[in-house]
Amino acid sequence: MNTSIKRSIALVLPVTLLALSCSKNDPVNNADNATLKTEVLANISANVCAASYDDMYAKTQELQAAVTTLNTTPTDANLATARTKWKAIRTTWEQSEAWLFGPVESGNIDPRIDTWPVDFNALETILNSSDVLNEAYVDGLDDALKGFHPIEYILWGQNGTKTAAQLKPREKDFLAALTQNLVKLSKEVKDSWTNGYKDQLANAGKGSSEFTTQQAAFVQIADGMAGICGEVADSKLKEPFDQQDPNLEESPFAKNSITDFTNNIKGIMAIYQGNFAADGKGVEDVVRANNLSLDAEIKSKHAAAIAALDAIDKPFGEAIISEQSKVQNAMNKITELAEVLDGKLKPFLVQYTK
Repeated sequence: MNTSIKRSIALVLPVTLLALSCSKNDPVNNADNATLKTEVLANISANVCAASYDDMYAKTQELQAAVTTLNTTPTDANLATARTKWKAIRTTWEQSEAWLFGPVESGNIDPRIDTWPVDFNALETILNSSDVLNEAYVDGLDDALKGFHPIEYILWGQNGTKTAAQLKPREKDFLAALTQNLVKLSKEVKDSWTNGYKDQLANAGKGSSEFTTQQAAFVQIADGMAGICGEVADSKLKEPFDQQDPNLEESPFAKNSITDFTNNIKGIMAIYQGNFAADGKGVEDVVRANNLSLDAEIKSKHAAAIAALDAIDKPFGEAIISEQSKVQNAMNKITELAEVLDGKLKPFLVQYTK
């Protein structure tokens, strides 16, 4: 999370927009439609949201094992393995930001593991101190000094060229403590979904205290999809671009920012299609049952956003200087996707999930 922007980005639309994305027919309020909505929420809850946090927790444990091996045997091969494990967690986490609601939000998990940009000077102050670098110490740090990006800083170094031989004893201690904290927080959100919130979403409108109607659940899902577009276009891309400041990018040390952004946008299609851990029913099925043109538009805008990000050839910190037209195009395409999700999909779901 960028410390200067909140993730809950929602556009307030007039009620008249409800007609924009709906077919000419009235909503299909029949048994088949009711069953479909229930199946969609059950699949998204279990096989998209909860499954993503299961996957993330497993990957944090793999990173922890790799860090232990690296600290014990500091070879470049072991450093490369730890870096690979870090990137694997990022893939899952960045996709899951398309459904950033529930325990990950209420438990304040997001800023505690993914605040950026990182103040590496503050990290160096910690490393040069005499503080005991354990998990409890890390847990009490400011959000910007723990989570993914301090781990990234230690694994890659400020210029991305660190070797295993350059790892200092204090860096090893801090790396182990940071990773342990990441495992703990990943388990916290996984357990929260597994032990209750999954059922809250799946049972929306049927006894759920979190979602008293299915409509509320579908609107929350649509808000998550549109919100991550706003986060990527208006913060992750725009702020470094407007200020021409590579220090503001999300994952500068690993040069992983474009991959992060792409996974954010890929997550939108994962929840739309109900396909993360397994292919199941998603929002797509509700849309296609009533409005094929809207389904086609969402997929077209999504593909265009992904293609625009793929077209950026250089690491993001360089691209904001040397590939400005490509970065601007990516922002434009992601914004267009957000407009369809918030301005058409959301009103459609308000009408068709009553």
